[in-house]
Amino acid sequence: MILIIVSFISLMMISGYNNFTKEGIIISVNTSGGSVVIADKSYWDIKSEKINMLNNNDFEAIYKKLDTIGEVNDYQKKLDISGLVGNESKSKFFSGYAYEKPSKIMSTVSIKEGTPIFDDDINTFVLGKDLGEFFNLNYDDTPYLNLMTDFGEGISLGSLMAVGAISLNNSASDAITIYSPLNAIYEIFGLEYGNAHNLLVYLKDYKKATEIKNNLNQYFNENNLNYEAKDWKDLNAFLLSVIEMNTNNYLIALFILSILVFVSVMQMLTTNFLERLNEFGTMRALGINIKNVTLLLFLEIIIMAVLSSLISIIISYGAASILNASNFIMKFPGATDGYPLSLLLTFKDTVLIFAWVLSVSILAGIYPIIKVIKMPIIEVIKYV
Repeated sequence: MILIIVSFISLMMISGYNNFTKEGIIISVNTSGGSVVIADKSYWDIKSEKINMLNNNDFEAIYKKLDTIGEVNDYQKKLDISGLVGNESKSKFFSGYAYEKPSKIMSTVSIKEGTPIFDDDINTFVLGKDLGEFFNLNYDDTPYLNLMTDFGEGISLGSLMAVGAISLNNSASDAITIYSPLNAIYEIFGLEYGNAHNLLVYLKDYKKATEIKNNLNQYFNENNLNYEAKDWKDLNAFLLSVIEMNTNNYLIALFILSILVFVSVMQMLTTNFLERLNEFGTMRALGINIKNVTLLLFLEIIIMAVLSSLISIIISYGAASILNASNFIMKFPGATDGYPLSLLLTFKDTVLIFAWVLSVSILAGIYPIIKVIKMPIIEVIKYV
């Protein structure tokens, strides 16, 4: 019984962690990067020699379709930027994005110093924390940095005011990332107003991303429009692999615990039933048939499984509540801040694990029960 309780609690803890990680990843991706991303087909073609930006006419055609889809909550343009950023003494490679509505993105990152960027800013940007430290910036002094980039029509130069340092909770990203309002790129670098690489589409329900992506691509193909939509799953293969790895770890634990619980319960029941042969002999002597004895033994197993599960559920939810309130910080390799560990226990997982305990217990009881009821009545009665 103790092994059943320990196994139940272990599976609840693992599933709670997996649920928390999965929900965190999915919400973060869909909040910052959009559930669906639309771009020119050349943007997705790694063999393409030139990436075509979308212009105002392109966006108007896309908006016209999006406005007919009720599940669309919002959308914004995004421009990819990369190159060199520096001052009078040193420079460094950067990679980042310019957003039409940067305030939406700022809500998903951690502001370490200074202030965030806003939608109407025309000369500002924020840097990754480590990139800002590389230039030893004091954001109160409103420092300007020079940027050199290429939007496909030659080198472009400009200066933007660094207003803050952000953290993406990843040391590699914090060392190269910059975010800027799209208006600032238009103003400082002379990029044609309205141009951008893609459109981020935010949905009311991210679970419908694939359906809407397929709907959009069908519309684009039928109308000979050179656009292609991808959903968040297409663009985040690594994060999906993390979710899949957690799921596989859970299944491995489930397999190992199934064997341990099965063997343990079977041995326990075999010993218990053999020690109670006098009880079974009395039943047989009183004329109780084998069927009723069998049902009684299975009922005992079910009661044991239910009691073990109830105890496990109480302990699991209690432990999860304590852990969630403790604000324990988990930090992965390469992470800068980590995040508060939390367990997201669900009714669905509780029911599934209970069904697992019940199934394994019943299966483990088949052999001991058969062994008892197959014993000759004369041999059983002698224990009376």
